[in-house]
Amino acid sequence: MPQTTTDKLANLISKRHRCLLQLRDLGHKQAELIAKGDMPPLLRLLGAKNQLIVAMQTIEQELHPFYKQNPEDRTWATPAARRKCADQAGQCRQLLDEVMQLEQDNEKQMTVRRDQVASQLQAAQVASTARGAYQAQQRTLEGPHTKPKNYQAAGGRERLDLHSEV
Repeated sequence: MPQTTTDKLANLISKRHRCLLQLRDLGHKQAELIAKGDMPPLLRLLGAKNQLIVAMQTIEQELHPFYKQNPEDRTWATPAARRKCADQAGQCRQLLDEVMQLEQDNEKQMTVRRDQVASQLQAAQVASTARGAYQAQQRTLEGPHTKPKNYQAAGGRERLDLHSEV
């Protein structure tokens, strides 16, 4: 039995609906992973989202001819089938809005997270530079032929005291 135009439309709308549900659920999971700073699972999740986005693009391409049609000219098997498809199409619009909002929120959270990491890296760099300058100053004050403070004479031999702090 050949598939009617409206059957194909209903099938594509159903696929779009399932895909958007999955994108919404992954968007919520993405927000959790961003909040935790758990990057390896986040990267895997983004890969899965990318596959769903590619699937959505394919569905949209298949739906494109239907956008040019007048919905009143379509012949449906039953009024219930038409209502079901229209309801799902409405849900798709709501889901798409929700997915887009999640994407914006997640992007903002990732930017905040990135800025926090950059700030931590900058603070670590400043601390490292300060420590290096302090150590250089200590070496200058001790002179080239004096032993550092963490050396101790032991039975005529000098040894490095590994327990003292530099």
